Amino acid sequence: MKMTCGPKTSMWISFTFLCTMLCTWSVAHSWSYFYSNSSMTWQKARTWCRTHYTDMVAIQNQEEIEHLNEWLPKRTRYYWIGIRKINNVWTWVGTNKALTEEAANWAQGEPNNGKEGKNPGLNEDCVEMYIKRDQQAGKWNDERCGKLKTALCYTAACKNDSCQYGDCVETINSHKCVCHEGFYGEKCEHVVKCREDEVTVPDKGRVNCTHKYGEFVFDTSCQYSCEEGYQLSMPGPLTCTASGEWSEQPPTCELVQCQKMSRPSRGSMQCSGPLGPSSYNSTCVFTCDEGYALTGSSSSTLRCEESGNWSSSQPLCSAVQCPDLKELENGAITCGDNEDSRFSYGNTCTFSCAQGYQLVGPSRVTCTSAAEWSERMPRCEAITCKGPEGDVHLITECNQPMTDLRPDSTCSFSCEAGFELQGAESIQCSENGEWSTTIPTCKAMSCSAPEVPANVQMSCSPSSPSDLTLHPVGMVCTFSCEDGHELQGAPSMKCAHSGHWTSTPPTCTAVRCPLLEAPENGQINCSNDGQVYNTQCSFTCDGGYSVYGHSLLICDRTGSWTGEKPTCQAPTSQTTAVVSGLATGGTLLSGLSVAMWILKRMRQKANKFELNSNSEIEPPPQYYKNSIDSLI
Repeated sequence: MKMTCGPKTSMWISFTFLCTMLCTWSVAHSWSYFYSNSSMTWQKARTWCRTHYTDMVAIQNQEEIEHLNEWLPKRTRYYWIGIRKINNVWTWVGTNKALTEEAANWAQGEPNNGKEGKNPGLNEDCVEMYIKRDQQAGKWNDERCGKLKTALCYTAACKNDSCQYGDCVETINSHKCVCHEGFYGEKCEHVVKCREDEVTVPDKGRVNCTHKYGEFVFDTSCQYSCEEGYQLSMPGPLTCTASGEWSEQPPTCELVQCQKMSRPSRGSMQCSGPLGPSSYNSTCVFTCDEGYALTGSSSSTLRCEESGNWSSSQPLCSAVQCPDLKELENGAITCGDNEDSRFSYGNTCTFSCAQGYQLVGPSRVTCTSAAEWSERMPRCEAITCKGPEGDVHLITECNQPMTDLRPDSTCSFSCEAGFELQGAESIQCSENGEWSTTIPTCKAMSCSAPEVPANVQMSCSPSSPSDLTLHPVGMVCTFSCEDGHELQGAPSMKCAHSGHWTSTPPTCTAVRCPLLEAPENGQINCSNDGQVYNTQCSFTCDGGYSVYGHSLLICDRTGSWTGEKPTCQAPTSQTTAVVSGLATGGTLLSGLSVAMWILKRMRQKANKFELNSNSEIEPPPQYYKNSIDSLI
């Protein structure tokens, strides 16, 4: 393996190339190229370059390509260069930077990487360069890394201390320093300086400067701050730039001002502070109108903080919300068109029921400021008619159960025996839950007051007022007659369910006694020609005859005479003797004594007659009087 340097064996070239890796060699003073005398694979070629030199040549410009094509010997036309495909990207070795289009120098049709029929199926991930070739000299071709070709290496001229604050750039037979921003000089050893007096301390503030390369030179940073309640007019620091000027004018400390807030709709705001409204440490208190509550903030009192921000976001006044109303079973709720405010303060919801149902409770509710509904939630109940309740004698039959008499239900009525219906025979339940007409009643059937003859006595049970003109069903009336009269007809009658008496009232006729005729040799005189009850018949005899028996008979209540019919008899001999004696011996008995004696005798004779056992009539007082008179 052979190395060549100098005019014959090597050639010092220069070109503008940014070295990305600084190496330390004590002999080289410029960029130098080397090549191997033997061929080897791409990986071995790179190892050989890195062992003996800096690395494999990574060509990055056309000038370098032209130089190598002229300098390298023609004995071989193919040299490995430091470009390889990594992760499907052509990359410079040592830097892992992608090959740029400007630096690429591919031969015509290259790279093909095994395409278009050339080495199909093989990866051609390494790059060779054509040297002093008749066609496309200096061009590149992708090739298999396992092929044997000449290695092309380089050494760098720049050292670690070549440039203090800059980058060392290889040049033809030398190098130069490209200074970093803010530095100058041959080795970039000088730094740009800014004016110290331009860094002023603001009122209500302070400044602190940090020096990296020296006091108030390039990259010096001056950080400003303010006292509590004040803020910088410019937030960033002052920096000394590469031009020797400060990046900004010194800031000022200004009183912290928070963004001015406005009074919320449906509410009020009151602000105050030691340094003015909306300034540091000022406060704003928010309140809401009735029916509205603060939202959007954690507190009703906001304070302007040092940061220039309020302690919380500005509150809003939102209408209080009442609890959501549940769906109305068998009904509907209407609360307005805005879904977001259906249940908010002041909003009214109305209720309605489906057909066949009626609302029980309020028809509307309003959300109050206390976040409560003004009324309780109503309910929808099925429309039903109340079960018809009649008197105890009313018989009711409905086509639906009594507990579920919906509209169009019907009920028919009848009465128990002895009662008649007063009103409609049937009723119907209407849509509003009312019956089509009033519920009928049952009126007890009655019989008209019977026409009772004047001499007939009537007694009814149960008893009733004397002025009763109608007698209820079941009433029984019994009849009786006055003494000496007897019923002609049924003794009682009853008011039947038909409203008619079972019979007609009877009559009372006077009791008749057997017809009496005048006795032989006598006369009869009666108080009544019909010889009915209480008739008195007196008897008298012709001259020379005397009444033998009761001279007065009365017709009693049983239709019997109070005694037997008397007779007229001639006087007996005893009686004549007595009369004669009286005539001759008038001095012995006075007229009074005779009369008493005669009376006694008549009484004795009267006792011979027996009164009828059924007679309840005592002989009238004149009975004896008449007898005496007849005797006299």
